Amino acid sequence: MYLQLTGTQVRLLGSMHLFSAASPRTPAWVSQAFDWAETLVFESDAQSILPFLKRQGGQSLEHLLPPEVWRRLDATWPSAGVLAPLGELRPWAAMMVAPTLCQRVVEGVEPRMLREAAAQAKPYRFLETADEVVASLESIPLSAICTGLELLLADLTEPQRTLERMQAAWLQRDLQGVYDVAAESPMFTLPGIRSAILDARNLAWAPRVREALDSPARTLVVVGALHLCGPDNLIERLQHPVEPVPLTD
Repeated sequence: MYLQLTGTQVRLLGSMHLFSAASPRTPAWVSQAFDWAETLVFESDAQSILPFLKRQGGQSLEHLLPPEVWRRLDATWPSAGVLAPLGELRPWAAMMVAPTLCQRVVEGVEPRMLREAAAQAKPYRFLETADEVVASLESIPLSAICTGLELLLADLTEPQRTLERMQAAWLQRDLQGVYDVAAESPMFTLPGIRSAILDARNLAWAPRVREALDSPARTLVVVGALHLCGPDNLIERLQHPVEPVPLTD
Protein backbone atom coordinates (compact mmCIF):
# COMPACT_ATOMS: atom_id res chain seq x y z
CA MET A 1 0.00 0.00 0.00
CA TYR A 2 3.03 2.23 0.68
CA LEU A 3 5.87 1.09 -1.53
CA GLN A 4 9.38 2.19 -2.47
CA LEU A 5 10.51 1.76 -6.06
CA THR A 6 13.82 0.07 -5.32
CA GLY A 7 16.92 2.18 -5.91
CA THR A 8 14.96 5.37 -6.60
CA GLN A 9 13.54 8.34 -4.72
CA VAL A 10 10.00 7.45 -5.84
CA ARG A 11 7.35 5.93 -3.62
CA LEU A 12 3.81 4.75 -4.41
CA LEU A 13 0.93 5.23 -2.01
CA GLY A 14 -2.38 3.47 -2.59
CA SER A 15 -5.09 5.81 -1.34
CA MET A 16 -8.75 5.77 -0.41
CA HIS A 17 -10.56 8.61 -2.20
CA LEU A 18 -13.30 8.54 0.44
CA PHE A 19 -13.32 7.41 4.07
CA SER A 20 -16.27 5.96 5.92
CA ALA A 21 -17.72 8.60 8.25
CA ALA A 22 -17.28 6.05 11.03
CA SER A 23 -13.51 5.98 10.47
CA PRO A 24 -12.46 9.48 9.37
CA ARG A 25 -8.87 9.68 10.65
CA THR A 26 -5.84 9.66 8.36
CA PRO A 27 -3.56 6.77 9.39
CA ALA A 28 -0.03 7.52 10.55
CA TRP A 29 1.64 5.85 7.57
CA VAL A 30 -0.16 8.19 5.16
CA SER A 31 0.96 11.23 7.14
CA GLN A 32 4.52 9.87 7.21
CA ALA A 33 4.44 9.42 3.44
CA PHE A 34 3.38 13.03 2.98
CA ASP A 35 6.10 14.29 5.32
CA TRP A 36 8.76 12.26 3.49
CA ALA A 37 7.86 13.66 0.08
CA GLU A 38 9.42 16.76 -1.43
CA THR A 39 7.01 16.65 -4.35
CA LEU A 40 3.67 14.91 -4.90
CA VAL A 41 1.98 13.35 -7.92
CA PHE A 42 -1.78 12.69 -7.92
CA GLU A 43 -4.09 10.96 -10.41
CA SER A 44 -6.02 13.99 -11.61
CA ASP A 45 -7.53 17.26 -10.46
CA ALA A 46 -11.04 16.33 -9.35
CA GLN A 47 -12.23 19.92 -9.53
CA SER A 48 -11.25 20.19 -13.18
CA ILE A 49 -13.51 17.24 -14.04
CA LEU A 50 -16.68 18.79 -12.61
CA PRO A 51 -17.52 20.82 -15.77
CA PHE A 52 -17.53 17.57 -17.77
CA LEU A 53 -20.21 15.83 -15.69
CA LYS A 54 -22.97 17.31 -17.83
CA ARG A 55 -23.60 16.92 -21.55
CA GLN A 56 -23.58 19.80 -23.96
CA GLY A 57 -26.91 19.10 -25.61
CA GLY A 58 -28.10 15.74 -26.88
CA GLN A 59 -30.51 13.23 -25.37
CA SER A 60 -31.58 13.50 -21.76
CA LEU A 61 -30.24 10.76 -19.51
CA GLU A 62 -33.86 9.76 -18.99
CA HIS A 63 -33.96 8.35 -22.52
CA LEU A 64 -30.69 6.44 -22.13
CA LEU A 65 -31.50 4.50 -18.97
CA PRO A 66 -34.07 1.74 -18.37
CA PRO A 67 -37.33 3.39 -17.22
CA GLU A 68 -37.28 1.86 -13.73
CA VAL A 69 -33.63 2.85 -13.20
CA TRP A 70 -34.42 6.41 -14.22
CA ARG A 71 -37.51 6.57 -12.00
CA ARG A 72 -35.70 5.40 -8.89
CA LEU A 73 -32.62 7.56 -9.44
CA ASP A 74 -34.64 10.66 -10.23
CA ALA A 75 -36.76 10.23 -7.09
CA THR A 76 -33.75 10.52 -4.78
CA TRP A 77 -31.30 12.61 -6.81
CA PRO A 78 -30.16 16.01 -5.42
CA SER A 79 -32.43 18.78 -6.67
CA ALA A 80 -29.75 21.47 -6.56
CA GLY A 81 -26.01 21.83 -6.99
CA VAL A 82 -23.46 20.63 -9.52
CA LEU A 83 -25.20 17.23 -9.84
CA ALA A 84 -28.60 18.64 -10.74
CA PRO A 85 -30.60 18.09 -12.80
CA LEU A 86 -30.05 14.38 -13.26
CA GLY A 87 -31.20 14.46 -16.89
CA GLU A 88 -28.23 16.61 -17.92
CA LEU A 89 -25.58 14.25 -16.56
CA ARG A 90 -23.47 12.02 -18.74
CA PRO A 91 -24.23 8.33 -18.11
CA TRP A 92 -20.82 7.62 -16.58
CA ALA A 93 -21.22 10.58 -14.23
CA ALA A 94 -24.49 9.21 -12.89
CA MET A 95 -22.87 5.80 -12.47
CA MET A 96 -19.88 7.22 -10.57
CA VAL A 97 -21.94 9.46 -8.31
CA ALA A 98 -24.89 7.18 -7.53
CA PRO A 99 -23.05 4.85 -5.08
CA THR A 100 -21.84 7.81 -3.00
CA LEU A 101 -25.46 8.85 -2.42
CA CYS A 102 -25.88 5.54 -0.55
CA GLN A 103 -22.79 6.04 1.59
CA ARG A 104 -21.91 7.89 4.78
CA VAL A 105 -18.52 9.28 3.87
CA VAL A 106 -15.97 12.01 4.47
CA GLU A 107 -13.17 13.14 2.19
CA GLY A 108 -10.27 10.77 1.77
CA VAL A 109 -6.53 11.05 1.21
CA GLU A 110 -6.17 13.36 -1.78
CA PRO A 111 -8.17 16.43 -0.67
CA ARG A 112 -6.38 16.39 2.67
CA MET A 113 -2.95 16.11 1.08
CA LEU A 114 -3.72 18.80 -1.47
CA ARG A 115 -4.71 21.26 1.25
CA GLU A 116 -1.60 20.48 3.27
CA ALA A 117 0.62 20.74 0.18
CA ALA A 118 -0.81 24.18 -0.55
CA ALA A 119 -0.29 25.26 3.06
CA GLN A 120 3.34 24.13 2.98
CA ALA A 121 4.00 25.29 -0.60
CA LYS A 122 4.95 21.71 -1.44
CA PRO A 123 4.88 21.21 -5.23
CA TYR A 124 2.50 18.74 -6.82
CA ARG A 125 1.32 17.70 -10.28
CA PHE A 126 -1.13 15.30 -11.88
CA LEU A 127 -0.70 12.15 -13.96
CA GLU A 128 -3.55 12.95 -16.33
CA THR A 129 -5.65 15.83 -17.59
CA ALA A 130 -9.40 16.19 -17.20
CA ASP A 131 -9.80 15.51 -20.94
CA GLU A 132 -7.96 12.21 -20.56
CA VAL A 133 -10.08 11.14 -17.60
CA VAL A 134 -13.28 11.97 -19.46
CA ALA A 135 -12.14 10.13 -22.59
CA SER A 136 -11.51 7.01 -20.52
CA LEU A 137 -14.90 7.21 -18.79
CA GLU A 138 -16.67 7.85 -22.09
CA SER A 139 -15.34 4.50 -23.31
CA ILE A 140 -17.52 2.60 -20.81
CA PRO A 141 -20.34 0.90 -22.76
CA LEU A 142 -23.80 2.24 -21.97
CA SER A 143 -24.97 -1.33 -21.40
CA ALA A 144 -22.40 -1.76 -18.60
CA ILE A 145 -23.48 1.52 -17.02
CA CYS A 146 -27.15 0.48 -17.07
CA THR A 147 -26.33 -2.92 -15.60
CA GLY A 148 -24.19 -1.32 -12.91
CA LEU A 149 -27.00 1.02 -11.90
CA GLU A 150 -29.49 -1.86 -11.84
CA LEU A 151 -27.18 -3.83 -9.53
CA LEU A 152 -26.78 -0.81 -7.28
CA LEU A 153 -30.52 -0.28 -7.01
CA ALA A 154 -31.00 -3.97 -6.20
CA ASP A 155 -28.96 -3.53 -3.00
CA LEU A 156 -28.46 0.05 -1.83
CA THR A 157 -26.54 -1.10 1.24
CA GLU A 158 -23.72 -2.69 -0.78
CA PRO A 159 -21.64 0.48 -1.42
CA GLN A 160 -21.31 1.27 2.30
CA ARG A 161 -20.49 -2.32 3.22
CA THR A 162 -17.86 -2.52 0.50
CA LEU A 163 -16.33 0.82 1.48
CA GLU A 164 -16.04 -0.15 5.14
CA ARG A 165 -14.55 -3.57 4.37
CA MET A 166 -12.12 -2.08 1.87
CA GLN A 167 -11.05 0.65 4.28
CA ALA A 168 -10.48 -1.92 7.03
CA ALA A 169 -8.08 -3.83 4.75
CA TRP A 170 -6.49 -0.58 3.58
CA LEU A 171 -5.80 0.56 7.14
CA GLN A 172 -3.86 -2.68 7.61
CA ARG A 173 -1.93 -1.97 4.41
CA ASP A 174 -3.34 -5.25 3.04
CA LEU A 175 -3.31 -4.72 -0.72
CA GLN A 176 -4.57 -8.21 -1.52
CA GLY A 177 -7.36 -7.72 0.98
CA VAL A 178 -8.42 -4.51 -0.72
CA TYR A 179 -8.55 -6.28 -4.07
CA ASP A 180 -10.48 -9.26 -2.66
CA VAL A 181 -13.19 -6.93 -1.32
CA ALA A 182 -13.43 -5.00 -4.57
CA ALA A 183 -13.62 -8.22 -6.58
CA GLU A 184 -16.86 -9.08 -4.75
CA SER A 185 -18.49 -5.77 -5.69
CA PRO A 186 -20.89 -6.31 -8.63
CA MET A 187 -20.00 -3.13 -10.49
CA PHE A 188 -16.25 -3.85 -10.28
CA THR A 189 -16.62 -7.04 -12.30
CA LEU A 190 -18.64 -5.61 -15.20
CA PRO A 191 -16.91 -5.67 -18.61
CA GLY A 192 -15.73 -2.25 -19.69
CA ILE A 193 -15.87 -0.60 -16.27
CA ARG A 194 -12.66 -1.93 -14.74
CA SER A 195 -10.90 -1.53 -18.09
CA ALA A 196 -11.81 2.16 -18.36
CA ILE A 197 -11.39 3.14 -14.73
CA LEU A 198 -8.28 1.14 -13.90
CA ASP A 199 -6.50 -0.80 -16.66
CA ALA A 200 -6.35 1.81 -19.43
CA ARG A 201 -5.29 4.53 -17.03
CA ASN A 202 -2.56 2.36 -15.48
CA LEU A 203 -1.16 1.83 -18.96
CA ALA A 204 -1.13 5.58 -19.63
CA TRP A 205 0.33 6.47 -16.24
CA ALA A 206 3.26 4.05 -16.21
CA PRO A 207 5.58 6.01 -18.55
CA ARG A 208 4.72 9.23 -16.71
CA VAL A 209 5.72 7.70 -13.39
CA ARG A 210 8.90 6.27 -14.91
CA GLU A 211 9.94 9.80 -15.86
CA ALA A 212 10.46 10.52 -12.16
CA LEU A 213 12.72 7.54 -11.48
CA ASP A 214 15.95 9.43 -12.18
CA SER A 215 14.93 12.52 -10.22
CA PRO A 216 16.79 13.25 -6.96
CA ALA A 217 13.63 14.75 -5.44
CA ARG A 218 11.71 12.53 -3.03
CA THR A 219 8.54 11.93 -5.05
CA LEU A 220 5.32 10.42 -3.70
CA VAL A 221 2.87 9.11 -6.31
CA VAL A 222 -0.63 8.89 -4.82
CA VAL A 223 -3.21 6.78 -6.67
CA GLY A 224 -6.29 4.84 -5.64
CA ALA A 225 -5.33 1.57 -3.95
CA LEU A 226 -7.12 -0.47 -6.63
CA HIS A 227 -4.62 0.81 -9.19
CA LEU A 228 -1.91 -1.15 -7.35
CA CYS A 229 -3.55 -4.58 -7.33
CA GLY A 230 -5.22 -7.04 -9.65
CA PRO A 231 -4.46 -7.73 -13.33
CA ASP A 232 -2.58 -5.03 -15.27
CA ASN A 233 -1.99 -2.97 -12.14
CA LEU A 234 0.33 0.04 -12.11
CA ILE A 235 3.13 -1.83 -10.32
CA GLU A 236 3.21 -4.46 -13.07
CA ARG A 237 3.07 -1.76 -15.74
CA LEU A 238 6.08 0.01 -14.25
CA GLN A 239 8.22 -3.13 -14.59
CA HIS A 240 10.37 -2.00 -11.67
CA PRO A 241 10.94 -3.81 -8.36
CA VAL A 242 9.20 -2.43 -5.29
CA GLU A 243 9.49 -3.00 -1.57
CA PRO A 244 7.25 -2.05 1.35
CA VAL A 245 8.18 1.10 3.24
CA PRO A 246 8.49 0.19 6.92
CA LEU A 247 6.15 1.96 9.34
CA THR A 248 8.09 4.14 11.78
CA ASP A 249 7.01 5.09 15.30
